[in-house]
Amino acid sequence: MQLDTLFSPKSIAVIGASTTEGSVGHSLTRNLLQNGYAGKIYPVNPKTDILFDLRCYKNISDISEDIDLAIIIIKASAVPQALREAGEKGVRGAIIISSGFKETGADGKLLEDEISTIAQKYHIALLGPNCLGFLCPAIKLNASFAKHLPQDGGIAFFSQSGALCTALLDFSWDNLGFAYFVSIGNKAVIGENELLNFFAQNKKVELLSFYSEGLENSRELIKTGRALASSAHAKPVIALKAGATAAGTQASNSHTGALAGSNVAYNALFKQARIVRAENLEHLLELLSVFSKNTLPNGNRIGIITNAGGLGVLATDSAVTHGLEIAALSSQTQTKLKTLPPAASIHNPVDVLGDALVDRYRLAIDALIADDQVDMLLIIVTPQTMTQPKEIAEAIADAKKNSSKPIAAIYAGQKSLDAGLAILQKNNISAFPYPEASARALSALTQVAKWRKSTASAPFVFNDIKYQAASEIILKAKKLGQTALSPKDAEAVLQAYGFPILESFIAKNKEEARVIAQKFHKPVVMKIVSPDIIHKSDAGGVLLGIKPEEIAGKWEKLMTQIKTRLPNARLEGVLIEEMVGRNNGREIILGLKKEPGLGTLVLAGLGGIFVETLQDVTMRFAPLWQTDAEEMLNELKSFPILKGARGQKGVNLEMLVALIGRLSKLAEDLPEIAELDINPLLAFPESENFRVLDARISLVSQ
Repeated sequence: MQLDTLFSPKSIAVIGASTTEGSVGHSLTRNLLQNGYAGKIYPVNPKTDILFDLRCYKNISDISEDIDLAIIIIKASAVPQALREAGEKGVRGAIIISSGFKETGADGKLLEDEISTIAQKYHIALLGPNCLGFLCPAIKLNASFAKHLPQDGGIAFFSQSGALCTALLDFSWDNLGFAYFVSIGNKAVIGENELLNFFAQNKKVELLSFYSEGLENSRELIKTGRALASSAHAKPVIALKAGATAAGTQASNSHTGALAGSNVAYNALFKQARIVRAENLEHLLELLSVFSKNTLPNGNRIGIITNAGGLGVLATDSAVTHGLEIAALSSQTQTKLKTLPPAASIHNPVDVLGDALVDRYRLAIDALIADDQVDMLLIIVTPQTMTQPKEIAEAIADAKKNSSKPIAAIYAGQKSLDAGLAILQKNNISAFPYPEASARALSALTQVAKWRKSTASAPFVFNDIKYQAASEIILKAKKLGQTALSPKDAEAVLQAYGFPILESFIAKNKEEARVIAQKFHKPVVMKIVSPDIIHKSDAGGVLLGIKPEEIAGKWEKLMTQIKTRLPNARLEGVLIEEMVGRNNGREIILGLKKEPGLGTLVLAGLGGIFVETLQDVTMRFAPLWQTDAEEMLNELKSFPILKGARGQKGVNLEMLVALIGRLSKLAEDLPEIAELDINPLLAFPESENFRVLDARISLVSQ
C-alpha cells in the first residue's frame, strides 16, 4: 500500500462534494480549500457544474489529470462502484467518509468486505469507512470535516473514534503540534499496525499515539511496538484503549479465565509491546504534552522546587506513588542553596518560601538542573501576592534551553497565573495545575527510558518437547466431542512439554484404589474425577495424606461428600497420586487463556487457594522471550517471597522461568487449547523437586 501517496497527495477528487451548506460533502471540500493546501482539488458531483468556483465533474473518470487521493462521501450502497472507478482511474489512496458498513450489522459487513476486496485488487491504501478523514498541518491539508487544522509538530495521532478526534483537536489546538492527525474508522484496510509501521519510518514523526476500541493480532503489535522502542530512531507510543470495564463477565472453566479479562489482557499487551497506556482522555493529553516537550531522562530521580510546603509534600507523595525517586541533592547543590533565606529548605523538595521572587526560583532551578543526581525537574508555583508567574516562567524557559533534562511546571491556579502559563506554552514547557498529573506523566517518561535501555533476549528453545504425543491426545479428545481433557490426559500433555508431573493412576472402584495406593508405599492424595466438577476442593472432592490401609473407608467418605453436594455430577472414578511434602515449597499458578482476535495469554502468579482472593498474577501474550517471563515474575507483589526473604529460601527462579517458557511454546503449538490451568505448581529451591499438583485443560469449541 502506498501510504505516502495517501498522506501526501498532490491531487484530490472529492466524490460527493456538495453544494448544501452544513453537509459533510460541503464542509470537507471547503476545508481542503481554505487552509492553503497547494495541491489540486477536483469536486465530483453530477448534479452541479460549479462548487467554490471550481469545475464539478460528473464522474472521477471525467477528470483528465492523474488523481492521488479520492475522498468518498456518498451513500454506502454506492461506495463500491465509486471505489472501483477510482481504482480503474489509477488512484492509489482513498478515504471513505461514508457510514453504513459493518457498524450497522450483517449487511453492512458484506458491503465493507466488498470495498476491502476492491481496495486490495487495485492496490488502494484505504482509510475508513465511517471515518473523519485526516489532517496534515505541514502541507496545510485538512482532508476531514474537523473544524480546525492543528499546529504543525511531531505527533502522529490516529483514532477509531472521529468524535474523539475532534474533541482532542479542540483541547490541544494551541498546546500540541501534530505531524498527522488521522481518523481510521472501521479499519477495513488500514489499521493500527499499518499506521504504526508507516509513522515509525516517517522522519517528521517523533511521537506516536492512538485511540482504539479493539485491537487484533497481538503478535504483530508487539513486534512493531518493540521495534519502535528499541531501534536507533526509537519513538514513544501512547495508547488510549476504550473498554476498561466489562458490563458482564463470561463464565470461565479456570482460574486463569476468571482472572484474564479484557482489560488486564490489554494491560499485558501494551506492556509487552512497550506502549504507554493512558488511563483516560485527560491522562492522554498529559502524556502527549510531557512526551512531545521533553527528551527521555537518564533515570527516575526527580528534583522538586516549590513556594508552598503543602504542594511540595503532595508532589513528593505523588512522585513516589508513581515510581519516581526523590533525588538526594549533592553537597555542592546544597551549598549553592544556602544563600536562600534561613527558613527555606535546601533539601529535596526545595522550598523557596511563599514570598519567593524570581531570583530565588532562578537560583534553585540553576542549582538543581546542574546536579548530576537529578534526572528531571518539577517546579511548583502558587499565586501569592508577591509571586511573579511571568518572570518565573521565563526562568524555567531559560533552564530548558540550556539543559536536556525533562522539565515540567505546576502552576497551581488559573486567572492570576495566565501570563506565566502563556510563556510556558510559548516555550514548549509542560504545565499542569496539580502535582498528581505531573508526577504520573513524568513517571511514564522514565518507563519508556527504561524500556529503551533494556536488552533483548533470545526466544526460548527446548529440544525435549514431544509435540506429536500431545497433539494426538487433543485430536482424540476433539473427535470424541470433549470440551475438556481428563485429568490424566491434561497431565500427559504437560508431561510431553517437559512439566514435572506427579505419578498418578485412576481407580474405578475402591478395590482398584487400594491396590494402586499400595504401590506408593506412602500416604497418597485422592481426587474425584468428574467432567462436571471444576474446582474439586470446593466440592469436597480432594482428600490429602491418605494411608494405603485407609483407602476403602476414605473412598466411601469421598463419594458421600460429592453425592451430597453435587448429586447430579457424573463420577468417573478417583485419581490416586503421590503425596508431596510442601516444606520450602511455594504454590504457583500458571495458565493460558485465548483472547479472541488477539492471541493467547500466558499467566503466572501466586497459586493455591489464594489465586482469586489476592489476584497476585501477571500476564503476557505468547510467544514469550526469556525477558518477558522474567518481567512477569518481577511484577508480582509476591516476588520477594519467591526470591527468598527473611531467612527463607526462595524458589529456583531459573526453573520457574523455563516452565513459563514451556507453557508459551505449548500455546503456540496447540491452538486447540482455549484455557489451561496449572494450580498449583509446587515450586522449590531445588529444580528437581518441582511438581504440577493439579491441571485442567479446556478446548476450543468446535
